[in-house]
Amino acid sequence: MDTKPSGALTLRFSRAVLSLLLLALTTNWCLAANPIYDALIGSGVKVSAEETLQLPKPTLDDGLAPAQQRQVIETLLAGRYDWDTFTRKSVVSPFILKISEGAAESGPIIRRVDIYLVAFGSLDSLRSEDYLTKQLNLAAGNDQSDTNGKAKLLTVDDMQKRKIAADKKPGDPRWLFVTSTLLGKVHISLTTQNMKTEGNDSILIASVTDPRFVKDAEYPNSWQSLTVDDTGKRQTGPTEPYTGLASYAKATKLAEPTGAIFMEYHVAFVEPQGWFHGTNLLRSKLPIVAQEMVRKFRRNLGE
Repeated sequence: MDTKPSGALTLRFSRAVLSLLLLALTTNWCLAANPIYDALIGSGVKVSAEETLQLPKPTLDDGLAPAQQRQVIETLLAGRYDWDTFTRKSVVSPFILKISEGAAESGPIIRRVDIYLVAFGSLDSLRSEDYLTKQLNLAAGNDQSDTNGKAKLLTVDDMQKRKIAADKKPGDPRWLFVTSTLLGKVHISLTTQNMKTEGNDSILIASVTDPRFVKDAEYPNSWQSLTVDDTGKRQTGPTEPYTGLASYAKATKLAEPTGAIFMEYHVAFVEPQGWFHGTNLLRSKLPIVAQEMVRKFRRNLGE
């Protein structure tokens, strides 16, 4: 999908997704078992008594021959774009965005979003701490919402204060705290537990909200509705707990074209009725947000 951006709304939702994706692909962890990912593509991760989040297996497996890689991607494209168009070296090349409808007469709705694209650059650059710092600074500088967002990788000291075992050895999980404004209607903060797996030609990160942070004083998993009263003043609703997001991102080096990386990002999340009152605003707004996020990622990876 390739849709023109339309003003400040473009980046209101992208900050949280972009920050998670950038941290996912740039924090320097090494090959290890990934129980979060295994659960997400298996029986799912239970985020409440009623809700379990599951995600599909990666579209592109490791170790495929060039012709097999192309066949898998062309099957995904299903005639919507040809190979040369989809893999063109350009920040404005098309990408694939899939948004589930979700369904619930009352109570929370589980939605899923899948994004597929090709970007050009070095897979090694995604492991660089300098690249990570640069991208987070860019995300902060381009946040156009009037509610400031932030992203922070929690330290070992942060975790020890909460009596949560943590270290920085290869393969250990990391915790990321993100705040953002969703479509100008919801302020959300999340602390996610993240685990990364690296192969010779791929990097994968799996992430899930950590329920131990629901009532945390500094890094809570929570949301608040945002409304505007008759005088035009923004009103913030009561703080509600939130634990319903899980995702993984995978970057796979393609044999052809030279320098191409196939990116896929899968996320499932629980949408409380209080966010958008059951209407699927993401279907109309997320394509704009995703386009800006994809172009920003391509532009900065290619530098």
